[in-house]
Amino acid sequence: MSTQGIINQSIGQAGEDLVRYILHRWRYNIFEPTNPSSKCDFVINKDNKWITIQVKATEKSDRIILKREKGDKYRAKSVKYPYTSDDFNLLFVAKFPLIYIIPFEAIRGNSISLDYYENYVYDLNDPETYNNPPKL
Repeated sequence: MSTQGIINQSIGQAGEDLVRYILHRWRYNIFEPTNPSSKCDFVINKDNKWITIQVKATEKSDRIILKREKGDKYRAKSVKYPYTSDDFNLLFVAKFPLIYIIPFEAIRGNSISLDYYENYVYDLNDPETYNNPPKL
């Protein structure tokens, strides 16, 4: 694995941890698939409502590529294909200190520019983010 691959993996794991944290603060039950090739990263439940979640994380970029990858990407033996509405209900994008929560229906194309989704952003430095959670 290249150094860049390790850095990207660490950023992705940190993003997932950040999303877990905020979901716990908002009192959602979180379930993680045991199969690493699952279509979503988490499934959450609150008041008998089940929601599938995909998490992406970035440190610098405002553009997120939305493609699933199957196979060994480190040996150039992987296949990339776009997500579909069957894969997840909500996309969580972690760009600390911000979390974007974007419904699948609002996504246009296989990449997104975070500037376009300012209506879906929550600031983790704002206490109101914790006091008034969104209804997912």
